[in-house]
Amino acid sequence: MSSAAQQNAMMLASILGVGEDEAAGRLTRVVLVTAEPGWKSTWALEFVRVLGRTLHVALDPQPSGCDLEIVIGSADRRSNEPAIFADIDANGLVVGREPVLLTGFEPHGLYGAAAACTISAAAAYAAIGAAGLPHVRLPMKFSFADLGVPAGALERTIVLDDAFVAGAGAVAHGFLFAARHLNLRGDLTIVDPKAVKEGVLNRCLYLEADDIGTDKAVALADRAQHDFANLHLVSDVRDLRLTLKGRTRPPETIFVTVDSRATRRSIQNEFPHRMVDASTTDVREVVVHSNILPTEHACLACIYPHVPEEHSRERAIAAGLGVDLEVVRKGFISADAARAINEKYSQIEPSAIVGTAFDSLFRQLCAQQALTTPEGRQVLAPFAFVSAWAGVLMAVEMLRIFNGGPRTNYWRIDPWNLPVARGRVIREKLSSCQFCSNPQTNDIIQSFGW
Repeated sequence: MSSAAQQNAMMLASILGVGEDEAAGRLTRVVLVTAEPGWKSTWALEFVRVLGRTLHVALDPQPSGCDLEIVIGSADRRSNEPAIFADIDANGLVVGREPVLLTGFEPHGLYGAAAACTISAAAAYAAIGAAGLPHVRLPMKFSFADLGVPAGALERTIVLDDAFVAGAGAVAHGFLFAARHLNLRGDLTIVDPKAVKEGVLNRCLYLEADDIGTDKAVALADRAQHDFANLHLVSDVRDLRLTLKGRTRPPETIFVTVDSRATRRSIQNEFPHRMVDASTTDVREVVVHSNILPTEHACLACIYPHVPEEHSRERAIAAGLGVDLEVVRKGFISADAARAINEKYSQIEPSAIVGTAFDSLFRQLCAQQALTTPEGRQVLAPFAFVSAWAGVLMAVEMLRIFNGGPRTNYWRIDPWNLPVARGRVIREKLSSCQFCSNPQTNDIIQSFGW
């Protein structure tokens, strides 16, 4: 089993409380997609791209049959297996156990990307068929209006000037997967010092097997560029702090997709004028946050304050890899740390891991069952549709802050069900926030003329 498949199996095993072999077996189930000809068949390829990172998806009947069929629009069924029926138009998506037919026009591509996440969740739930999964409530009626995109924003041009994506992992892939449907111009720099490992192929929508070993930022920029006619994607294979070091002004916009709470807080300390952040909590939750400085409400450091679990995870990584805690807190594996890890794991060549993030290696070893710790689940990666949902919501939030949408700054959604519009809230500042409580913060912000 590949490392990518192991990541999915590890995640499912942790959810269901079963062994990895049983979880892996459930993930071999085949989903047959049967779509009405025309643009609905084209849209079906959108969710095949997402769902196919988790389950086996077929566009034609297989000799061995299938375990679930998804029927789109007016198409006739091609199997006798259990089925889910869905249809989509410009206003929304309907998914259920009974045939359904909508008669509206083709949806905007961004809405199609959101619908791809929704139907992927329903298909995964039905195909895996385990009581321990998060519950999917069928039938679903997804109104795209609930995403809260401001009127006219889908057609307007967004010029990204001095803009960065922090991290080139699964959420960054989901963001570009959704944003490719928007009219973006300018330059966007993707910043990530890590290399592509096999284990990320289960959720990074642009990556292929031959990207393994290449720089993540380079691979994403190169793979995604063909989707953007007027937006130039630039790669930067460094830590964001080094990328921004020596500048006289903070960046205009940062899209934050990194995993670490501490890194999120440090990015807020770079004083970006505009920030959009999206994150996942294993497979259970997607969170999106935005702020524009100066802000009267929560900043990113308020959203992700330090919590005791951060120390617990660092200690688990240090113990698991056989290095000192202070070394782990530096973030990336040095030559000395690589030699120390090799002493515990002789199969790991030191030169192969220098520059790798400690948490990335820890995740990889968890997937290979070389490490078993209570903190193991904290580093397991979500399914592709969960990360894709985070990216879609990041694109939606971008539209909102660039087009004067209603001012909320925080939204949590259940990626297995429908986004609830009334769940958008205003999070207020934390009195203990290291960024907001600094008496110099307002003076620094004002010095940039914002």
